[in-house]
Amino acid sequence: IVIVHPSLSQEDRQPFLEKMTSLVSEPEGLLLKLDEWGQKKLAYEIKKQTRGYYVLLEYCGDGALVKELERNLRLDDRALKYMTVCIDKDADVDRLKAELEAAVQQEETAGADHQQSAAADAVQPAEGEAAEKPEAASEENQAEDSAPEGDGKDMDTEEPEDGSVQIV
Repeated sequence: IVIVHPSLSQEDRQPFLEKMTSLVSEPEGLLLKLDEWGQKKLAYEIKKQTRGYYVLLEYCGDGALVKELERNLRLDDRALKYMTVCIDKDADVDRLKAELEAAVQQEETAGADHQQSAAADAVQPAEGEAAEKPEAASEENQAEDSAPEGDGKDMDTEEPEDGSVQIV
């Protein structure tokens, strides 16, 4: 996690983030996720700032990569604070690359399938809507008809024949 100076505009922040991603993407590293959380209030002042722009970098690399990334963050005034956390000591870069590529391909195929189904739904929306509405109305009426009347005490418990009480 990196907390970037809040006064940086989007145009000034992009080169900083590109620098961090290029450092991580060197031959021995792999950037898994870059998630910009946005500006948030800090729990305490850091370098006389009460707000900060939070960025989460999930990456895989060796100790030399972590050392170089932290060195660059220490020297750069745009970063207010950073924290590096080791999630898995035995992470395999090649396996993570394969999983990441498979996830991207799966999203692409799912996106294409979603677009095709959305196009099919757009062709026949009136018939589908007309058929669904009476069913939904009849289900609501059945639920109202089957609701017990009275004080509602018997709604939470059932008494089996053996005399024990079960809470549902």
